[in-house]
Amino acid sequence: MFIIRIALALALLSYFATAGFAQSGNSQPINIPQGSSVKLTTNATGAVSYWWRKDDIQIPGATASTYTVTNTGKYSVVIFSADGCQSDPSEPVEVIVGPPIVAASADLAITKTNDNKPVSINETFEYQINVKNNGPSTANNVVVKDLLPINLTFDRFVNPSLGTAIYNPSSRLITWDITELKNGQTADLAIKVTANKYGVYTNTTNVTATDPPDPDLTNNNATDIKYIWGITIPNVFTPNGDGKNDTFEIMGLPLYSDNEITIVNRWQSPVYEKKRYQNDWTANGLSDGTYFYILKVKNVSNEWQEFKGYITVLH
Repeated sequence: MFIIRIALALALLSYFATAGFAQSGNSQPINIPQGSSVKLTTNATGAVSYWWRKDDIQIPGATASTYTVTNTGKYSVVIFSADGCQSDPSEPVEVIVGPPIVAASADLAITKTNDNKPVSINETFEYQINVKNNGPSTANNVVVKDLLPINLTFDRFVNPSLGTAIYNPSSRLITWDITELKNGQTADLAIKVTANKYGVYTNTTNVTATDPPDPDLTNNNATDIKYIWGITIPNVFTPNGDGKNDTFEIMGLPLYSDNEITIVNRWQSPVYEKKRYQNDWTANGLSDGTYFYILKVKNVSNEWQEFKGYITVLH
């Protein structure tokens, strides 16, 4: 609570003279936040009662030597002596009530994307991480953590716009430290990686700060999904029931749901045909030998791509 003292000076020709301020600078408005208050106090001697006024209107019930203000207005006081004499109103004290004090907070938001291009095995691509402080306060000691999936090899960082990024090969953890991120400020980091295996790579990154509190934790995580395309077709398989290499398994084919395969013998007669092949051909009923395949898949560009070759069956 703020306290302002109003001094009432004694006059020669009357019991009480016009009330005035005891300290300098009281003509300046007093600014307080909403929900707060300021206490006005007289320090006159010999006074027996008081009338507090707001905007030149008497405040009902405000007859004590102090008055606590919670609303905007110009406040003054009239004092009374024991014999009924009264002072002129004091010089008004202007109180301005502003917006409430907002507790410090910093809403951090993070996004993660990739460079949105078709990537096959042993090709390098890029992740982009963006952190933004939605405010209203500055975020201190911001930390971004990103655990690289297995079968992705870290290549290098593209220099972060803020802070410092390091990669730990043992834990596969990327840590990006930003000392300070102001309200509305953003920071970017690009990470170059290489895919070692076909498949779907799901990668999640997270952002935190030591202070102030983050009012919305729902935007502190971001997940990116990357498809590593391409197929590898073997030239031999052994369907002998030993649980190893018993089917004609084409690596990477599950990523191409639109596919069709035709297998023919040496006389070009079809021995197997299948749309949406699921790596389950066992060459049942066929003799050992060499067969020929035509595999068609619809690629990421929605175009049909054709592969031809041979496969040796050894029971």
